[in-house]
Amino acid sequence: MTSTTKDQSVINWIEEKTGRIFGLRLTPTTPQDIIEATSLSINSAQPLIIAHQNLHGLYVSLTDTAYRSLHELPQTLVHIDGFPIVYLAWLHRLRHTTMKHRAAIHDWMPDYAKAASKKRWRMYCIGSSDDVNERAVNVLSDLAPDATIKGRNGFFDATQGSLENQAVLDEIAAFDPHIVIVGMGMGRQEQWILENHEALGNRCTVAVGACLEYMAGELKMSPRWFGPFGLEMLWRLVSCPRRYAHRYLIEPWLLLGLLIKSGRLFGRKQQT
Repeated sequence: MTSTTKDQSVINWIEEKTGRIFGLRLTPTTPQDIIEATSLSINSAQPLIIAHQNLHGLYVSLTDTAYRSLHELPQTLVHIDGFPIVYLAWLHRLRHTTMKHRAAIHDWMPDYAKAASKKRWRMYCIGSSDDVNERAVNVLSDLAPDATIKGRNGFFDATQGSLENQAVLDEIAAFDPHIVIVGMGMGRQEQWILENHEALGNRCTVAVGACLEYMAGELKMSPRWFGPFGLEMLWRLVSCPRRYAHRYLIEPWLLLGLLIKSGRLFGRKQQT
């Protein structure tokens, strides 16, 4: 892990590591890099958004303007959250990307929580139901006993300017966390972060998808050695077929069609 200084720019730190696949931003980073970026953000009071990219995310990138726009913000670090993206990064010759840059959220979140404990960071977790959120916060609190962690459900009117959304922003401001964890599902969480990142100020905001559900035990996590071999997708498909069948069996073909239609597959369009 490289050293950082308080006056180093978060945007420059990200830019040095960022490239593009199919014209879409990607920042190959290890779990330790993610902790380093968070420390830089907090120590220098500069905003940081930690987003992720996987095969499903590529499809969402081409069908959801808000998702793609969030990834294009200069303060957004788009880490690799799936082994197919590692191979695609190789094909696009992204700065010696290796499997160590597959920073799956479920794998690095425990170490992230431990770093928060060591540095006594405050974390605010939005997502899932009250029960699931509470269980996830309890798990994180066990991992990070010296961090201060609070949470709330993700079922509120997230429309920008709504009373409920403003109440959530007010609650976050009152708690004054260093890190805001957002697990509201891919697409919805990115739109919420995009619309509210200025209101959140100089904080680190992390999009985590279904991570809170996995941490709470609501969804069963695969053996962690499955991930680098591409077996985690098979595990999810078998364990939750109704939830993942379309994503893993249909969507890749739709993605291929979109890449061909947009000219991105053969490199004719490299920018969004």
